[in-house]
Amino acid sequence: MLVEDLMRKPIIIERDMSLTEVAKLMTKHSLNSLIVFLEKKVCGVVSARDLIAHFGEQKKVSEVMNKKFVSVKSGDKIQKAFEILREKEVSLIPVLDKTDSIVGALYIKDILNEACENEDFLID
Repeated sequence: MLVEDLMRKPIIIERDMSLTEVAKLMTKHSLNSLIVFLEKKVCGVVSARDLIAHFGEQKKVSEVMNKKFVSVKSGDKIQKAFEILREKEVSLIPVLDKTDSIVGALYIKDILNEACENEDFLID
């Protein structure tokens, strides 16, 4: 199975959004991480952990986001993405195309849901 088989349409946010706006989006879409965009490119990922660490502070996403994010290509095997998610202890990986433009988002919960429905989907 490939990343493109499980990825979803990305919900992207701008660097200048407030943490309150981001929290509302996360709640609305039942997500705990979002992709941050700058000039049509991924520039970071912000997670619920980031929001909690800065709870009550009047900060922008750019001040708390993780700029050292990992990504995968849509044609990568799902096994590779799963290993990255597990090793880096993150819940979201941006999915990029050959030009490093965003084409999707892969969440650990989507992989786990698939694993529950299909026990051997991670086996080559």
